[in-house]
Amino acid sequence: MAKCSVGVRARVALRALGVVVALVFSLTRSADARAAEETEAEAGPKLAEPKLVSVAAEAGDSARHGSVFVDPLGFALFGPRLGVELGAGRLSVAAHARWFNAGLLSHSLFLSDGDTFDFSYGAGLRARYFLSDGLRGAHLGLAGEYLSSRIANAASRVLTRSAYAVPYAEAGYRLPFGGFYADASAGVGYAFQLSATVENLPGGSSAAAFEATDKSSVYGTASLELGLYF
Repeated sequence: MAKCSVGVRARVALRALGVVVALVFSLTRSADARAAEETEAEAGPKLAEPKLVSVAAEAGDSARHGSVFVDPLGFALFGPRLGVELGAGRLSVAAHARWFNAGLLSHSLFLSDGDTFDFSYGAGLRARYFLSDGLRGAHLGLAGEYLSSRIANAASRVLTRSAYAVPYAEAGYRLPFGGFYADASAGVGYAFQLSATVENLPGGSSAAAFEATDKSSVYGTASLELGLYF
């Protein structure tokens, strides 16, 4: 009977030990699970940060109401431009002024031997549709410009005044850098001569013998606008 009693007590002790181990194991797993949940809770806001940044970027895009810009590439073509743009989302309209006689291509196409430019200018309007929100990315546009040129010939003592209407279509891409952007575009259009007169410069008397050259023609153009959003 003593041996049987000892064996029973040993089995009971082993079962109790097993229960204790199981209980400790269960408590340990519960503690680990709670620690993992707390870690995930702490990490949750950090994982959401990229989304918050994206939302902030989208909010910045939607806050754009237009821009001011310059086109320094015009010094190589038909003169540099200065303009202002108004719009939001995917649509914008812009107005610009051009210093026509400062362009190298203007000199090449409009001046003959002995000719020089007096102050000549352009003024235009433009509408654009962007393929992305926030006035950025690829865009298509239609524009029209009025050009006024004054060309003097010192040897003949005459001044030629000409005016042109220039409608054109364009396509390009705008790349933002925070509040700034670079915008490259190319276009094709036609220049229609609206009027032309030849008059005498002081001391001249031969204007009646001259006729203004009509420079109406299909032409291509390009621009590189550097702008600041507002």
